[in-house]
Amino acid sequence: MNIQPGTTVSVEITKLPTNEAARKTLVRVCCKDPAVIVQRRRLQDRRPSYEFWRRGGNRWNHRMKTTPPVSVRVGQRYSLRATLDVLRDLDSVKRFVKVSAA
Repeated sequence: MNIQPGTTVSVEITKLPTNEAARKTLVRVCCKDPAVIVQRRRLQDRRPSYEFWRRGGNRWNHRMKTTPPVSVRVGQRYSLRATLDVLRDLDSVKRFVKVSAA
């Protein structure tokens, strides 16, 4: 990849990851898209963080699980800033993505 750090890149998923580590890396990288960040903050403001109920006269609580706002599907496109950590992560999953300058 000949991409300079600090530029904006477009990431397109061309193939589904074959292992769980690559899928998690793609989710982490795609969550850095500014549109996804806005969507994540909007969801965080609207959903409750705890769920309370009574059981046996006591209050029980459950911390709600956060689901990532991105989906790893073929054809999905994300644009994000190319920092050093993003470039390193994209290099590790280059078999599954097509990276181009935006």
